Amino acid sequence: MFRDAVDYLKNPFILAAIAVSILLYGGIVPLRPQNHYVSVIPIEQACEVEGWVDSNPSRFSSGKYYSVVLKVTESGTHQNHAQARSKASGKVSLWIPCEIVEAVYPGKLYSLSGKTVLIEKGEKILCRGSWNEKYGCFVVSSLDYLGYGAGLWAKIEHFRAICRLVFKRLMYSWSKAGGLILSLLSGSREYLEEGVADSFRNAGLSHILALSGMHLSFFSGLSSRAGTSLFGRRWAKLFQAAGILFFIWFAGLSPSLFRAFLCAALAIIAKGVFCCTADTLEILALSFLIHVCVIPSDLTSAAFMLSYGALAGILLFSKLFFRWLSRIFPPKLASSLSASTGAQMLGAPISMSLFGSFAPVGVVATVFAAPLVSIFFALAVVAVILCLCMPFLSGLFGDILNLFYDIIAGMVRFFSMCPPVYV
Repeated sequence: MFRDAVDYLKNPFILAAIAVSILLYGGIVPLRPQNHYVSVIPIEQACEVEGWVDSNPSRFSSGKYYSVVLKVTESGTHQNHAQARSKASGKVSLWIPCEIVEAVYPGKLYSLSGKTVLIEKGEKILCRGSWNEKYGCFVVSSLDYLGYGAGLWAKIEHFRAICRLVFKRLMYSWSKAGGLILSLLSGSREYLEEGVADSFRNAGLSHILALSGMHLSFFSGLSSRAGTSLFGRRWAKLFQAAGILFFIWFAGLSPSLFRAFLCAALAIIAKGVFCCTADTLEILALSFLIHVCVIPSDLTSAAFMLSYGALAGILLFSKLFFRWLSRIFPPKLASSLSASTGAQMLGAPISMSLFGSFAPVGVVATVFAAPLVSIFFALAVVAVILCLCMPFLSGLFGDILNLFYDIIAGMVRFFSMCPPVYV
């Protein structure tokens, strides 16, 4: 173990990743805000902001607002009983009331007097409201939907928005199971059964709901097998890359998903270009350095820290725990427990510093819940593909998936009864 640690410290990528982490998270090198708001009208005085939605809408646990990032093009304010407008640039965090975002969602009973408002990445909106200094966001009271751009990429993004809306309609028809599938495949949690997200968090299983490597590897393997079956091994890599890119395009680039994408891309490059299998921890370190350069704003995200921390813990400590646990448990169970324990070694300190608590039961809960969710996830993808081609199968698959869901939800609620550790 000590010899492995010394070898890792000799690796330039790992050494650089450690140094960058110390400099940035230690406050030695301050993080400069990226894409900050710039306009003649200060954001504190703005009563209107106009621009392009630059993120997937993410609902707060309170259920009152959605958080959205807006790429601002104009802003407005009231001065001397007249309205002034100015060009603007940068990004602003919006808090949009749920009744506005969910007005076009299936099963929601909100009404906006006949107005259609589609809040998805690439759509243009005009928001009215005020700046909240405490939370550093623009709280929206009302907004107008201004459509989408005229370029090819704008049309592609609008097509994605429509696809996500149609997908939500299919998931709504699958009731509680559809809510979990929607969260796993698109990151949207509007239809999760009440209290389920809290149960996942209390059971130490929040990482299962986060878009990450599990989801990406499944789509990678599925597209690779499909390419091999249809066109042979020659085209398998092309189909694999297409499957990965499609999933990222549809789901949106969250910090954990971008980490998984970088690791997968670097591993493919190492094998395909340099004809070698790179060390996984070395790939993770290089991924961290690239991520910091490309999207430095992700550094302060809990998803970023937990994603990198948990995987680093698995790679550093799972072998050590496996040596001990394999003496007590069968190899497969020992392997799962050691990986889960390794993830907690670095994930728990991060969770305690961010939230003031962590759930130790997650070590055991992950071993039982993760395989069931993987089976559920695989069945859901097959069901979605078949039901889009043959809609009459929707009812049958809905019943099967809801049966799986009840088992998963019951297990998660059982583990969530174990109290967390508070600091």
